Parts: sequence; C-alpha cells; structure tokens
Amino acid sequence: MNTNVMKVFCDLVDTGSFSKAAEANGISQPAVSQQVAGLEREMGTSLLTRASGFVAPTDAGKALYRGGKEILRRCEQMVAEVRALEEMARPALRVGTIYSVGFYLLEPYVRKFLRAHPDVNLDVEYARWNTITAAVLDGDMDLGILAFPEKHRSIEAIQFATEDMVMVCSPSHRLANRETIVPSDLKGEAFVAFEDSVPTRRYIDRVLKGYRVAVDIAMKFDNNETLKRAVEVGAGLSILPRDNVEREAAAGHLCIVPFREPARWTRKISIIRRRGQAHSKLEMMFLRVLRSRI
Repeated sequence: MNTNVMKVFCDLVDTGSFSKAAEANGISQPAVSQQVAGLEREMGTSLLTRASGFVAPTDAGKALYRGGKEILRRCEQMVAEVRALEEMARPALRVGTIYSVGFYLLEPYVRKFLRAHPDVNLDVEYARWNTITAAVLDGDMDLGILAFPEKHRSIEAIQFATEDMVMVCSPSHRLANRETIVPSDLKGEAFVAFEDSVPTRRYIDRVLKGYRVAVDIAMKFDNNETLKRAVEVGAGLSILPRDNVEREAAAGHLCIVPFREPARWTRKISIIRRRGQAHSKLEMMFLRVLRSRI
C-alpha cells in the first residue's frame, strides 16, 4: 500500500466515479480498477459496492477511507512543514520599492538577479516611500529603492538611476502635438498631481516655482497608475517619468512631450540602507546586479 494508491481510493469514494477518480489522478480508468483490486486483495475483503454506475464503500471500505484520509492529511502537513523549514533556511534579502520604480525600472534587475541566484529568497515589497524609509530604519527591510530620498543621519543613499521627466497629456489636449515644451507653456493649465507629501511632487513643485510657473491642481493621487488614468480621460496634464508612460503612449492613450531643457527635468532614484550597517553578502550581490547594464 502507498499514498498514491490511497489517494486514488479516497478520490473514488469522494466522487463515486471511476472516471472522475482517474481524471483527478491523471491515470486511466482501468488503472483505477487495478489499484482498487490490489487493495482488496491486500485487505482480504471487498471495499466497494457497485450499483447503477455509482460506487459506494462497504463498511470495510469506510474504515479504510477514514484512515486513508487522515494519513493523506498528515502527509500533506508533513510536506508543508518540511518546505516551510527549507524556505526559512534559504538566504533572504528584503527590498522595498515604490510602485513606479518597481513596475517599470526595477523588474528586469530582479529577474536577472533571480536567474543568477535561484537559491536566494528575494522578498520585494511595493510600498509608499515613507513606509520604506521607516522599514529600513527599523531593520525590517535591508534596502529601499525610491525617488528623492529624504536626508536622514541614519540613512545612506546610493545613486541608482535617473529618469527623464516629461509632460504627459491626453491626445486631444492642445499641447499634444508639440515636439517640445517650455515650463511657461504649462502656466494656468489643469494639472493632475501627486499628493503633496510625495517626493516627486515636491520636486516638480520646486522646478516649476523656479520658472515662476503656477499650474491649476485639478486632482491629486498617491500613485502613477490612477494619475495616468485621470490624464487619459482629459482631467488635465501631468509631469511623469518617461518610462512610466511609454506603454500608454505607444497604444495612443497618452501623448508624451519632452521639455526643451531636459537636463532640468530628471528624477533621481536612489538605493537606501541603514548607515553604518555592514553589507551582507546577499546585499552586495544584489547591488552588483543593480549596477550592471540590463
């Protein structure tokens, strides 16, 4: 007797059908019949009754079914416990990132790292920038990857990448067909913005203020995806990282217009870690991948 045969028997009792038990176990119907016949020879008694195309257990079959279900349950529990211990034993690296970086910039690096180190448990969590900063400070995350990290005496920031910021609008907007724009073109325009506390919003506000340009904030959101949907339906224009909107632009849902002075419009992405904390081997491996070319 083995657990595979026991599972076939229990499935047969559960479904009352040789064909369904066969399908559930990926074997043929004759194979089910052979396995049941083997069990009956081993037990020395009849385990099933067959009537009108339906299968039901005898009293002996019911006893075997109850014991078999318990054995299968314990086997599944045992395998789950072993796998959980194996998972805990795998080296782990905890990384937090904001959605706009994780979805568009970080993903290929994560894939490259996992291909090179399949034995590492890389836990990437998407969260708000302030949640990531707090988690790095508390030791709940090893690394954070976000835009414009706040200066903190206990945080070390490592430059990772820069993203071009562009004006984004619906295809019907009056600025949609421009080759380039200058900040003054945005003066008085309805603007779909990030929430006030978002670092990218504070950066955009500073640059526009430097050009003495005021926009009319029509809506505020805390994430790129909702913000893009609002721009698509004509709620206003916005300023976003180019790689965050290229898919929608290629589909004709949004228009991208770069600034005439693109060097003034870049979003700096940094890797943050707790200052003074020794670099683990996994952290160094991941940082090497982040510094490589994709």
